[in-house]
Amino acid sequence: MDEITKLKMIYEEAYNFLRDKVDEDILKKHLDYYHNCNPKSICDVFRQMVQSLKNKQGYSNFIADVEQMSDILQGYDPQKVIVKFGNKWEDLFKEFQIRYGKNYKMDIDNKRNAWVMYSKGVLSCASFLSNFKTIEQFDEFVRSFFLNEFTIAALPMLLEKEIFGFGFPLACDFLKELGYRQYGKPDVHLKDIFIALNLVESASDYEIFKKIVKIGLIVKQDPVIVDKIFWLIGSGKFHMSNISIGSHKSEFIDFIRSNT
Repeated sequence: MDEITKLKMIYEEAYNFLRDKVDEDILKKHLDYYHNCNPKSICDVFRQMVQSLKNKQGYSNFIADVEQMSDILQGYDPQKVIVKFGNKWEDLFKEFQIRYGKNYKMDIDNKRNAWVMYSKGVLSCASFLSNFKTIEQFDEFVRSFFLNEFTIAALPMLLEKEIFGFGFPLACDFLKELGYRQYGKPDVHLKDIFIALNLVESASDYEIFKKIVKIGLIVKQDPVIVDKIFWLIGSGKFHMSNISIGSHKSEFIDFIRSNT
């Protein structure tokens, strides 16, 4: 079986596999979500960026709800954040500590502390986004990378360098959650599935990302949809419907292996 045929078959089987596990309306609800994402301002972009920063592995249980940070983060206005804090992450950390210190372990002298890392990351987010005065400018910047699969991948690489603590997967997460459907996140679930089915030679973020994009081109679906299909199989979490069916990753891998 040639690669194109194999990738098309695996995607179609993945969709049908999920459809057998949950009602198709529930599945479509979670796939259509990304068609409705549409930030209205740079503040919306900043809020999503610091939310994606919190999605760093291990952070979600140690960083507070971003929606509760509006006043500290100046209504999520990146320019106002820079005016108030500049590059003094310690000052931002102390504001977080006043509010959350009783509930979280916060040690300003420990460079590995989640809140130290997060405070540095938030200010680098604000600094980067301060380059854009309007949402239109930001959107034009993002879309300037949409020439081909290689330039699309260049934007997460740039964000990885610009944002402290923002690896390639988090950059992809940020862009897809803003509604840029050209991006899928090279999540651990996709890595496990793609490696087990010999779809990639390595589990590097870049290789997984390229494969997501390639599958999307073959099946004529946005990469974010390809990502979501395999992520739902791996996680079993249908958040928008408050449904969890548990991971079916191993079952799906075994099913594909037995039918190819």
